Amino acid sequence: MSAIDRLLDRFVPFVAVTALFAYVTVYAWGMAWPPIRSDGFSYHVYLPSWFIYHDPTLEALSRDCCGGRFPQFSGIYRWPGTGRWMNPHPMGVAVLSMPFFLVAHALTRWSNLSPDGFSLYYQLVTAAAGVFYLALGLWFLRGVLRRRFSPGVTLATLVAITWGTNLFHYGTFDSFFSHVFSFCLFAAILFVTPLWLESPTLGRSVAVGTVAGLVVLTRHSNAVLLAFAALYGITGVSELRGRVAFLRAHWHKALLVGATAGLLVLPQLVMYRLATGQWIVSPYGSLGWFDFGSPRILQVLFSPQKGLLFWSPVLLFSVAGFAYLPRAMPEIVLPLAIALPLDLYLIASWRDWQFGGSYGHRAFTDLLPLFAVGMSAFFSRVRGTRLAPAVGIAVTLAVALSIAQMLQYWLGIIPFSDTTWDLYRSIFLRFNR
Repeated sequence: MSAIDRLLDRFVPFVAVTALFAYVTVYAWGMAWPPIRSDGFSYHVYLPSWFIYHDPTLEALSRDCCGGRFPQFSGIYRWPGTGRWMNPHPMGVAVLSMPFFLVAHALTRWSNLSPDGFSLYYQLVTAAAGVFYLALGLWFLRGVLRRRFSPGVTLATLVAITWGTNLFHYGTFDSFFSHVFSFCLFAAILFVTPLWLESPTLGRSVAVGTVAGLVVLTRHSNAVLLAFAALYGITGVSELRGRVAFLRAHWHKALLVGATAGLLVLPQLVMYRLATGQWIVSPYGSLGWFDFGSPRILQVLFSPQKGLLFWSPVLLFSVAGFAYLPRAMPEIVLPLAIALPLDLYLIASWRDWQFGGSYGHRAFTDLLPLFAVGMSAFFSRVRGTRLAPAVGIAVTLAVALSIAQMLQYWLGIIPFSDTTWDLYRSIFLRFNR
């Protein structure tokens, strides 16, 4: 085994240890508190409602934690017409973090702290789920990349994606937002789909259905990413005909995939029914909307406020690498051509295209496995050429800049939102307030 192979084998454990250390440091030094905050509060409330108050309507929890009224930042509101609580954030994060919550609940009982769902162990242990799903997502992504790319290219890509973007931030500082969970699930989709197409066993069918259901349950708009599972491997008419024949031959396994996904999503639909009297609704109601006629695509990509490529310039190599995917990984070209523009359009059409407070543009953190594939394709193309040293230097500088700016954000120097160009210039690489 070469030195690169050994480093690649140790990469995910190294990130897990580093992320856990960063997570502890953030709260030990008082950089942020509580761990379950902002959107994380809304993702979390399902767990104490289910396991402590035994009331899926959120009514009992609202009385005990909040005097009968959830804080405004949570976005939880009473549905007009029924007067029942509607949570605009779905339950996927709660489902994925459930084992951590149960450990926290046991520790709380053992230590005689208040078993209210929000005391010390609930905060620290439950939110640590983000560290776990960061590592698990990188493990899936390593498997995806290693099938097509060399160990060196795979390792370089994993380093750049982890620290050259906001991924590490969302596995540590803001670990209970949905984005690191969605990152893990999308990486899992890319990992398990080709395995199912190679051999649609019972176990793999349940696995694909489980991941697909969790994708929708964690962030409803990410349902567009399921195009990767549906269209993976289709590169032309002959492959499309082959896929139809494949599904006919294995219709019972395909049905199992759909049934598994449907069963996972069903509890969310039941909660919508309890709150509104309807099975299918927009959980935001009047609290949020899309402006499909005026998408802010240029701002979303390039603005100093939250622009994806402004705050994560290393992803420029991913964009360049998309041009090489027809040779490097043709099986994802069609789903990429459909899912990426559609998701970009949805993100840019959201009423608050910055997506509130965040380091970088958090809506794209979910899509980083896709950018990782493009980056690997680019690195493979320039490997061994005269461009390789310049690319290596540029990637190193981009990663270093991202880490420095992440620390500035943690220290409160970079604001949560609305960063103007003048402000950015005045605080560039400054670490004192």
